Amino acid sequence: MSEQEYQVALSFAGEQRSYVEEVARHLQAKAIGVFYDGFEKVRLWGTDGAKTFADVFEHKAGYVLMFISQAYVTKRWPQLEREAALRRMITEDREYVLPVRFDDTPVPGLPGTTIYEKADDYTPAALAALIADKLGLQPFVGKASDVPPPRMTSLTGEVVFDYSNYKGRYLIGSGELAFETKWTKASNKSIHVYNDQPSINGIAVCDGAETISQVNQAATLDYTSRSRTPPLGNIVVLRNVSGFYAAIKVLAIKDNTP
Repeated sequence: MSEQEYQVALSFAGEQRSYVEEVARHLQAKAIGVFYDGFEKVRLWGTDGAKTFADVFEHKAGYVLMFISQAYVTKRWPQLEREAALRRMITEDREYVLPVRFDDTPVPGLPGTTIYEKADDYTPAALAALIADKLGLQPFVGKASDVPPPRMTSLTGEVVFDYSNYKGRYLIGSGELAFETKWTKASNKSIHVYNDQPSINGIAVCDGAETISQVNQAATLDYTSRSRTPPLGNIVVLRNVSGFYAAIKVLAIKDNTP
């Protein structure tokens, strides 16, 4: 069995995407590792979707959140995800598929006695809170500022985050490819980034590079400073304790404070 990469994977039909995407964003804000295809566009690009999705829903998630509707039961891609999840479900000694119903459509392979929740009973935020509770994440244990930072599960792509929250931290990747970044305000044209987090060995600015693809000599950069202050458009390079590198281009900085 493959190593679990996601705490929860979301299986749904396109007709319910707007609701499911809100759930996914609330889960991400709670630092829950979530597989939602909208977050994985770059990673999925060019892959064999049938194999990739089947692997995620059968092997790489702690739970599968199954959003059931008539469209979900009749469409091809949800069927592929459902069949993969149900294969895993029969091998588990615990609940693996967590059904959320939009209607009463029967689901082939899912026992009719499986207890479910109704989407109409929850806002996306409330459902995300219920999922967090299912995962055993207690929101008020310890300091609120000590919660894990939000995470980008894909290793490539664009992300927007609020650096005034989570002590300025934002996590990219996982395992050997984990980069827990930390940021603070500099100005509306530049931002401070630090090597303080345990996963980070060093941090550098790649002067002269205008695109990520131009960063081809990361090992030769200067990592001797605790912090760097890249301006808009610059590329900062992080080296983690496993010897991997991450290149990040600062696309925009917005400060709402006076």
